[in-house]
Amino acid sequence: MEREPNTAILIVDDEKAMCRMLQQYLRRQGYGCHCETDPCKALRMLDRKYFDLVVSDIKMPDLNGMDLLRQILGKHPGTSIIIMTGYANEFSYSEIIQAGAMDFIRKPIELSELKAKIERIQREQRMLRDLQETNNALGVVLKRVEGDKERLCADILANLKELVFPYLDKLARTRLDERQKTYVDILNVNLSKLTSPFLGSLARTHANLSHMEIRIADLIQAGKDNKEIADTLGVSINTVKTHRYHLRTKLGLGGMKVNLRSYLKSISF
Repeated sequence: MEREPNTAILIVDDEKAMCRMLQQYLRRQGYGCHCETDPCKALRMLDRKYFDLVVSDIKMPDLNGMDLLRQILGKHPGTSIIIMTGYANEFSYSEIIQAGAMDFIRKPIELSELKAKIERIQREQRMLRDLQETNNALGVVLKRVEGDKERLCADILANLKELVFPYLDKLARTRLDERQKTYVDILNVNLSKLTSPFLGSLARTHANLSHMEIRIADLIQAGKDNKEIADTLGVSINTVKTHRYHLRTKLGLGGMKVNLRSYLKSISF
């Protein structure tokens, strides 16, 4: 669609004299201006060329201004429209605005009033464009911040897995009393919840899971077998199997032939 270099205005009025007068005036004001006396031809012109604004009469043969307004907004929703009318008693301001027009002006037209209305619409169009540009810029910034956040979280998690969790696992396999083992378990679970999207989401969506079940779910998802899980957590293999059974039940997998690790890996967060 071809676009005019300046603000482009399309005048639609079945009175040729009115068209010529408005065209001459608006061109003197620096606007790109075209006229059409046939509203159907005006619709076809809108398909070929871009217009920032349409100024249309409301009483015309074949297609009146209100029908033209609805068709323009249906096909070219970004186009601003001013309705001209010498029949203010037939068409109220609220009716015209509710139909989608930006404004309306009574005939006989005061050219200074028309100019003021066009300038107001231009200001509003600029504000909308500026707002859209600002929203686009904010979207880019937010996307970048989100990416930085994800990278930071990944770095923290990688460091914890390399520098903290292995030593907690080793500590859990030393000779600890029951209270000390409990503290180590709590540290493991809480650190995992803080750093793992998987564990955080699992804890939110399945609040009935115990801390140990959440920790075991994380290890299952990571590909650990029962013995590895038992060694990591310092519990017996039978304890791990019992927790696996409870996990399947609480996750709704009881009696189903579904691989627990595959199910846990399929959960989206």
